Amino acid sequence: MWRKQSMNSFDVIIIGGGPTGLSTAITIAKKSDLKVLVLEEHSEIGNPLACGEGISTKKLLTLENMPRVSQEIDGSILKFQKEGSFIEREIISQRFFFDTAGVATSNLNTVTINRPLFDKLLAKEAEEHAATIQLKSQVLGITKKDQKLEVKTQEKTFSAPLVIGCDGPSAHSVQMMNLSPPTEYVQGIEYKIEGVHTDALDFYFNFREFPKMHYGWVFPKKSHTNVGIVTDTASKPKKMLVKFVDYLNNSNMKKSEILKEIAGIIPASGPIPKKYCDNYMVAGDAAGMTNSIFYGGIAIGIHTGMLAGETAIKAHESQRFDDEFLSKYQIRLDSCPYSDPVIQKAHELLYNKFSPEDIETFGSFLDGWDITMISKFQKIILLLKALKKPSTLRRINEIRTVAHGFSKSRDWGF
Repeated sequence: MWRKQSMNSFDVIIIGGGPTGLSTAITIAKKSDLKVLVLEEHSEIGNPLACGEGISTKKLLTLENMPRVSQEIDGSILKFQKEGSFIEREIISQRFFFDTAGVATSNLNTVTINRPLFDKLLAKEAEEHAATIQLKSQVLGITKKDQKLEVKTQEKTFSAPLVIGCDGPSAHSVQMMNLSPPTEYVQGIEYKIEGVHTDALDFYFNFREFPKMHYGWVFPKKSHTNVGIVTDTASKPKKMLVKFVDYLNNSNMKKSEILKEIAGIIPASGPIPKKYCDNYMVAGDAAGMTNSIFYGGIAIGIHTGMLAGETAIKAHESQRFDDEFLSKYQIRLDSCPYSDPVIQKAHELLYNKFSPEDIETFGSFLDGWDITMISKFQKIILLLKALKKPSTLRRINEIRTVAHGFSKSRDWGF
């Protein structure tokens, strides 16, 4: 039974109806009888889309709050039931292209998904557990009144003792609460191209050909292919994407019709320093919690939303919504693998410090290798190769940092 409250009064208000906000709502609504409101500024869950639509199979199957999937074991092979599913294609390998220097591979089970359907399934589960989702509800302001926060939208003002910001890269709620938002962003832009042009997840680190591009990707879907790039926000992303597609057409991809273009910004400065204050927590992209090597955010958003939801339940049980109590949320976040500072250090080296020549050299070292798990013998081979290039040998610790950051982040999505 709900406690008596006015129609506009809730126990928890969640700002944002993407995977992070919906995961937060599912956790709270499923594990408590708290009255939960999700405010989503757009008119439809799952749109507009700004996502490469890839996620690791491991996280899909092990993280709480992921949409339920039907699967069966065929020998040692996990097979998903695709009929009516958000899963579009199962992928068992990645390829990493380094200009003309080489191609490395990695075996990491992954799926590409129908992201709008994925989000809608999350919303359905949240509503099944009695969470309220209100669309077309852009938040215009947040103010403190009588130990609660009042959240103003275009049409109504809602109140709750606890608000959780899950409003994506814009991080408007973070700024409204006078916390520091992400300070660095990159631009992701993608074409959906007719036909399937690869059976792997392909990543292109072509820094010599595209100096301002962080990386390019080619992700196969059910009947089309997502082709995109991540680049600095100051560059001309669409012009660079056109050039990248031309490059692919001249190498290994058949020229095909462009079905749709999508774009969005991605936080790249790492987790914000403080993710809570009195009556407020922030999760997912709004907190800078993305994979800053591959710029993925779905799995991290789902997990940070779960942690925020669990903290919200404990806050209500203790009737404590103060800064000190909510600091427990950040302590839990900081212990998660995706919060490891080595990932951000690897990001800085890979995208801001290493030159195109450095990347080309590393690519030549790894050409033909499966880098899923590099053996001790392979590490010796790498060291011997580095000995032949003194400039590379001097940077061996930096190379190790990038490798460590890669291994820490690779499970957390693209």
